[in-house]
Amino acid sequence: MQKRLFVAISLPEDIRKRLFRFAEKEYKNLPVKWIRQENIHLTLNFLGYILDENVLDICQSVQNAAENINSFEMRFTGAELGPNSKSKKMIWVTGEKSRELSKLKNELDKSLGFFEREMKDFKPHITIGRVRKKEWKKIHPEPSVDRNFRFSIPVSSVEIFESRFEKGKRVYYKLESFSLR
Repeated sequence: MQKRLFVAISLPEDIRKRLFRFAEKEYKNLPVKWIRQENIHLTLNFLGYILDENVLDICQSVQNAAENINSFEMRFTGAELGPNSKSKKMIWVTGEKSRELSKLKNELDKSLGFFEREMKDFKPHITIGRVRKKEWKKIHPEPSVDRNFRFSIPVSSVEIFESRFEKGKRVYYKLESFSLR
């Protein structure tokens, strides 16, 4: 059997609620499929489909990376379309780049064997919705989704999640959590 896995930073419940309410209020009339409140997170590494017998090795790799990183605060600055101006697939909340987050991402990449594959610049973001492309293209002029607002979250752990599709919904199960120093 296989599991569809990713490594992420969980968000406090009050922040997930705030982001969900923000999306409902600010963008309620846009053709966007909103991420369910309980699924809002910050992905660090998408691992894909992993054989069950390899999950323990993945957990050990993430634990090894987490042990080398101190807890830190992460700051977010607002919402925008992503991943860039030419490819507008999502509405996401952007995070500020930081030395601590870069170090965590680098340690995870190396430990998981992604170092060479993921040398691109990591842009921290929290996806809150996916654009429905056909309907979006019909809107003229294109709506602006850029919104400035600031909040911070403490980052004291990273988690491994399994992503499943159940009863027509994407459901994330936390398999393991690893504390930072």
